[in-house]
Amino acid sequence: MLFWNGRNILIRISGGKVKGRKINSRRGFFTRPLLSSVRRSLFDVIGDLIEESKFLDLYAGVGTVGIEALSRGAREVVFVEKEKVCIQIIRQNLFICNCLSRSRIYQENVLRFLPYLLSKENFHFIFVGPPYFKGLQDKTLNIIIQVVRGETCLIVQHSPKEKINFKRKMVTLIKQKRYGDTFLTFLQIN
Repeated sequence: MLFWNGRNILIRISGGKVKGRKINSRRGFFTRPLLSSVRRSLFDVIGDLIEESKFLDLYAGVGTVGIEALSRGAREVVFVEKEKVCIQIIRQNLFICNCLSRSRIYQENVLRFLPYLLSKENFHFIFVGPPYFKGLQDKTLNIIIQVVRGETCLIVQHSPKEKINFKRKMVTLIKQKRYGDTFLTFLQIN
């Protein structure tokens, strides 16, 4: 759910320990926070597996998905976002939700930083929500498949007009669902 307070757009966390808490987005700044109904559906698919997991939020925007993961019991969330204004809002939102101690934030270009990050640590879940129509979903997926070690669940947010090439070695389609002009594709990487 989105709210307007005269300065910023406020987004309500849809579940977990900080359910109902309003966090900041940015008026006039192009981010695409997932609607609460889509976030609820995303975490319904993941279920209790989110508890004590390590979650990576790529192209994090204002951090809505990662904060939702923390609220629902993720042990740690790593946010990667290149826009400085978004990084500031992520920090504010983590403070509002009392989740700073269970998170790390990197102001980096995802495609350049991801090989380094994935070579150093593993994640149970990776959420990929890049800008639409720039081909970033497949580029990001290629890097993840090449570098990731161990089993990982990958969740890709994309436009229904964009096709995700998931027919690759070590990748299994778990679920794909449309929510208006948003698609979520769930993949298992072995």
